[in-house]
Amino acid sequence: MKRFFQAIIAILFLPMGVFAQVTSGTITGVVRDIAGGSLQGASVEAIHEPSGTKYSTVSNKTGNFYLPGVRVGGPYKVTIRYVGFKEEVTSDIFVQLGEPTTVDVRMADTKGELKEVVLTATARKGALISKDRKGASTNLSAQLISSMPTLSRSITDMVRFTPQLSGPNQGFGTSFGGADNRAINFTLDGSIFNNSFGLQALNGSQTNSTPISLDAIQEVAINLSPYNLRDAGFTGASINAVTKSGTNTVHGTAFYNTRNQSLVGKSTIKGQDNVVVTDFDVKQYGASFGGPIIKNKLFYFANFEAERRNDPGVTSAMVLNNLVTPTQEAEINGLTSFLSSKFGYETGGYKNYNSLTSSDKAVVRFDWNISDVHKLSVRGNYLRSNRDVPISNSNSIGGARNSANALSFANSRYEINNDITGIVAQLNSRFSNKVSNEIIFGYTANRDYRGIKGKSFPTVDIQNGTGQSYLTFGVDPFTPNNVLNTDTWQFSDNLTVYKGKHTISMGLAYESFTYTNGFTPRINGIYTFNNLTDFYTAANAYIANPNATTSPVPLRGYSATWSNLPSGEPWLVTTKARSIGLYLQDEYDVNNKFSVTYGVRFDIPFFANNGFVNTEVDQMSFKNEKGAATKLSTSKLPGYKIMINPRIGFNYDVNGDKSVQIRGGAGLFTGRPPFVYISNQMGNNGVLNADVNYTGSFGNGTTTGPTATQIPFNPNTPAKPIVGYGLAPAVPGKPAPSYNIATTEENFRFPQVFRANLAVDAKLGGGIIGSIEGLFSQYVSNIFYYNANLIPSSTNFLVGPDNRPRFGAVANGTLNPTTNTLSGVSTPSVSNIRINSKLSDAIVMKSGTFGGGFMGTLKLEKPMKSKGFGWMVAYNFGYTRDFESAGSIASSSWTGKRTVRGNNDPDISFSDNDTRNRLIGNLNYRTEISKNVAVGFSIFYQGSNWGNFSYTYNGDMNGDGVFGNDLMFIPTAAQVQTMKFENYTVGGVLQTQAMQAAAFEKYISQDKYLSSRRGEYAQRNGVIMPVVNRFDISGVVELFKNVGGNRHTIQLRADIFNVGNLINPQSGVSYVINQASPLSFRALDNTSGLPVFRMQAVNNSLNYSTYRKGSFVSDVWQAQFGIRYIF
Repeated sequence: MKRFFQAIIAILFLPMGVFAQVTSGTITGVVRDIAGGSLQGASVEAIHEPSGTKYSTVSNKTGNFYLPGVRVGGPYKVTIRYVGFKEEVTSDIFVQLGEPTTVDVRMADTKGELKEVVLTATARKGALISKDRKGASTNLSAQLISSMPTLSRSITDMVRFTPQLSGPNQGFGTSFGGADNRAINFTLDGSIFNNSFGLQALNGSQTNSTPISLDAIQEVAINLSPYNLRDAGFTGASINAVTKSGTNTVHGTAFYNTRNQSLVGKSTIKGQDNVVVTDFDVKQYGASFGGPIIKNKLFYFANFEAERRNDPGVTSAMVLNNLVTPTQEAEINGLTSFLSSKFGYETGGYKNYNSLTSSDKAVVRFDWNISDVHKLSVRGNYLRSNRDVPISNSNSIGGARNSANALSFANSRYEINNDITGIVAQLNSRFSNKVSNEIIFGYTANRDYRGIKGKSFPTVDIQNGTGQSYLTFGVDPFTPNNVLNTDTWQFSDNLTVYKGKHTISMGLAYESFTYTNGFTPRINGIYTFNNLTDFYTAANAYIANPNATTSPVPLRGYSATWSNLPSGEPWLVTTKARSIGLYLQDEYDVNNKFSVTYGVRFDIPFFANNGFVNTEVDQMSFKNEKGAATKLSTSKLPGYKIMINPRIGFNYDVNGDKSVQIRGGAGLFTGRPPFVYISNQMGNNGVLNADVNYTGSFGNGTTTGPTATQIPFNPNTPAKPIVGYGLAPAVPGKPAPSYNIATTEENFRFPQVFRANLAVDAKLGGGIIGSIEGLFSQYVSNIFYYNANLIPSSTNFLVGPDNRPRFGAVANGTLNPTTNTLSGVSTPSVSNIRINSKLSDAIVMKSGTFGGGFMGTLKLEKPMKSKGFGWMVAYNFGYTRDFESAGSIASSSWTGKRTVRGNNDPDISFSDNDTRNRLIGNLNYRTEISKNVAVGFSIFYQGSNWGNFSYTYNGDMNGDGVFGNDLMFIPTAAQVQTMKFENYTVGGVLQTQAMQAAAFEKYISQDKYLSSRRGEYAQRNGVIMPVVNRFDISGVVELFKNVGGNRHTIQLRADIFNVGNLINPQSGVSYVINQASPLSFRALDNTSGLPVFRMQAVNNSLNYSTYRKGSFVSDVWQAQFGIRYIF
C-alpha cells in the first residue's frame, strides 16, 4: 500500500493541481405509467430556455433518468416522450447548484387521461424538500443575492443568510460552525478562491476589496456537512459559487453607487452627536454583458466592477483634535526641512492628506455547446486592488505612533496590494445514457505585496523626553521586501456511472500550492531617540563622519534585522504543498421514499520541499508539552499522511409525497491548515537572518550587548550589521547568536473533523417549510502549539487560594506594611525559564483530537418568488470548544492562549468563534404597481451575542515569560478581603488597600459571569457578551418599458445598514469591554508569599461596569444610494 501511494505521488509530482467542487446541477427523476409501473426507454429532453442548451437521455429499466452537469438556474423545459403515451412537457423548472432537481412524471397512454400530478414540487424554485438534500446547507440564488442589503457589494454580506454562521459581525472575518474563519473552502466555478496561505479568509481582504462582483455570481451553495465526496478541503464550510453565463438574448446591466459622511449617523446616545465621522467618499460602478456568439451554440458573459474610496489619511488624535501647539508645529516644519535638505528624504505632510482604496475586478466567461455530448466553459478573472495603510505601531517603545500625543507623516504609510489572475476550464461530457464525465483545470496567481510611499529610509521614533512617542518618520518597519506570491494549479476528473437505482461516482483530485514569501521586518532599522534635540545631534554627527562607530547621544532604543545569507540578499522562503484526493461513492435510491449516499475519500497531503537545516538545533535538547525530553529539527516537514474520509447520508420521505422528510448523515471531512503555519517553520530557523534589539532607559545602556552610545545613526538602508558585542554571526549562513524557531511534529496531520447532522423538514401549508436540525462536530485532528524551550514548572503558588503552577520568572518584591507600597521588585531573568538560553522560544505545532461543538437550528421559510412576499426566520444555538484559536504567527499563537497552568497545558474551552445565540430573519417583497413601475424591499435582521472574552491578569502572574495570558482566579467575598493591593494614585486620588478591595468586590458583584464562578478560575472565552439586534434594509423602485420586445429598466436603490439606529440612536449599538484585566499583577510579596495587585482604572476611576455602549461608525446607521440600468 505504501509503495502504491508513493507511486501515485511520483507520477503526480508535477506543477499542477486538482480540485473537485460541485459547479453545476443535475436534473433527475423517474418515469412511470399511471399504474406506477416503470417505463424503460422513455426519451427525456431538457432545454435551458435562455440559451437553448439541450440535454437529453433515456430512462433506464427502473424508469430513472439522470441529466448531470446542467447549467445552474433556468427556466428549463423538460419534455418526456414514450411510444404509445402522451408527450409530457413541463416548464418553469429551475436547477440549484449542487442540488439535483427532481422531475418525477406519470404518463398517460394515448387512450387515457393523466390523473396524477406530473411534476414534483422540487422541480420548481427552491429544493428545500428533496431526496438529494441530506446535510446542513444553504443556497443563495441570484435573485436573493441581488435583493439582500449590502454596502460593500461583497459575498460577506450574503453569507449572513446561513444560520450556522458564527462570530461578531457575521462575515468572512468570522466562521461557520464555530471553526476558524480560514477553515472554509471557497471555490468559484470549481477553482479555489479563498486565501489558502491563511493571512485572511478571503482574497482581497487586506485591501478591503471583494475579489468578484455580486453581479457575476449565478448562485452560491454553503455546505457544512455535504455527504457528496467531491466536497473537500474544509472543516468549517464548503462555499461553492458559480458565475453567470451568456444566453441567446443579449442582456446587460450597469450601475453606479455612492455614499459619503453625510449618509452616516453620528449618535448612539439620544441628543448627543458622540460619534466622530470624518469626511470620506465611496464610489462603486460596474457593468455586465452577456449574449450569444453563435445562437444555441456559443455564448459569452463579461463583468467589470470598480470601487474608489477616499478617506482622511490622518489617524493621529493629536492632529484630528487640533492638539498640535504652535511650538510643535514649528518643530515639525523644521524637521521636514532638515530631512529634505540634508538627506533628500521627503516626509510628506502630517495633516490634510488622504488615503486611497482602489479595486478593479473583472470576469469573462465563454460557454460552448460543442455537441450534445460535450459542453465546455472557460472563465477568466482578475482583481487589482490597493489600499493606503498607516505605519504599524509594533516595535514602538513609547506607545502608539499615532495617538493624542504622537503623529506620523504621510510618507510613513505603506500601500498594500492584493492582485489575482485566474483561469479555469470545465468540460462536461455525456458519453451515453449510463456514463458522464467532468474535467476541471485551472490556474490562479495571487500576488500580495507592499510598497513604500517615499524614499527608503530607516524608521525613526522621536520621543517627548518622558518616554512617550512624539514624532515618527521613515518607512514602515515591516514593508520593505514584503511579498507573498501564491501559485495554485488545479485539475480534476470526475466520472459518473448510472446503473439502475445507483449513481456511482469516482474521481481523482490533485492540487498544488507554491508560496514564495518575503518578510524582512526591521531590515531598515528602527532608531528611537529620547527627544528631537538628540536626533539632530546624531544626524549631524553622521553628516560630519559617515563612518563613525559611536553615537554622540544615548539612544532610547534600536532594533534591526539583517540578512544572514552568504549573499547578503533579503531572504525569501518557498513552501510547496501538494494534495491528492481519490474518492468513490454511490447514490442509491432504495425506493420511492428512501435514498442514501455513501462512500469513501482518500486525501493524501504532502510537502514537496524541506526546511532549512540548523545543525545547532539538531544537537539541542527540548521538552514537549508534557515535560518529556524531545528533539527538534528545523528542516523536517511532515511526511505524507493518508487521510481517510468515509461518509454516509440519507433522506427519508416519510409520507412519500414530499411533505415531510427526515435527513442526516455522518462522516469525516479533511481540510487544509492555513499554510502560513508551515511557512513559519520555513522562515524561523535561526539561519536566514540575525537581529539586534536594544532598549535603554532614558540614556542608560544595557549590561550586555551594545550600550546606548555604541550605535551611530545611519540613514542608509538596509541597516548595516552591528559587528561586535556578540550580536553578529562570525560566519554568514551559520546560526545567529540568538533566535527563535518554529517547527512541526513529523506525525502532524491536516485538520480533520467528524461531523454528523440529523434534521426534519416539513411543509406547513401556505408554502411555508419548517426545519429543525442538529449538527455535531468533533475534531479528529486539530492544531495545538507548545513551547519546547520552556522549563516546566517545578512548584505551585504555596499561599492563598490561587495555587496555579509557578515558573521561574515570577517577579518578587517586599510590600511595606506601613506605606502599603512595593520595593525591591526583581526583574526576573528569562534564562530561568529557557532550556536553551540562546533560543527565545521553540514553538512546535502538533495535531490531535482537540475540540468540537454542537449547533441546533430552528427555521421557518417561505421561498421568495419574482413577485409577492418571501421570508425566512431562523434561530441557531451553538457552542464550540478547542485548545486555542491560532493566528498566523507561531510564537504569537502560543503566547496568545489564555490559560491557568501555562500555555503548554491549556484546558479545552470556548473557541474565539463561539457564538451562543443567533437569530436571523429576512423579508423580501416585490410587486408591480403599474404596467411600468415596480417597487420592492428586502429586510435582514440579526440578533446575536456580540462575541466572547476572557478575564485575565495584566502582567505575568505565573512567571512563564508571557504577559496578559493568565486566567484570573475569581475570589469569594471573604477571599477578596485577604488579597494584597498596592497603594497607588488614580486621577489625583490615592487608592488604598481597602478602597481597591471594595471596588473589586463591587465589580465582581455586578458581573453576572464572575458572580457565578466565585472560588474558581475564569474560563477562556467564558464570558458571552450581550445580544446586539440590528436591521438592514434595501429598497428599490423600478421604471421599465418594453422596446422592441425587450424590457429596459431603470432601478433606483437605497441600502441602509443598522436602520434601527436611524429611528432610535440607542438601537443596534455594540458593546465594548471596559476592562478584561481588572487586576494588574505587580509582584509576589516576599513576606506573605501572596501576590500583590493593583485594580486597574478606567477613565481614572475604579468604579466601572463590565461594558459600555460603543460609539464607532459601525454602531450607527449607514446608507448608500445607487442607480442601475438593466436590459
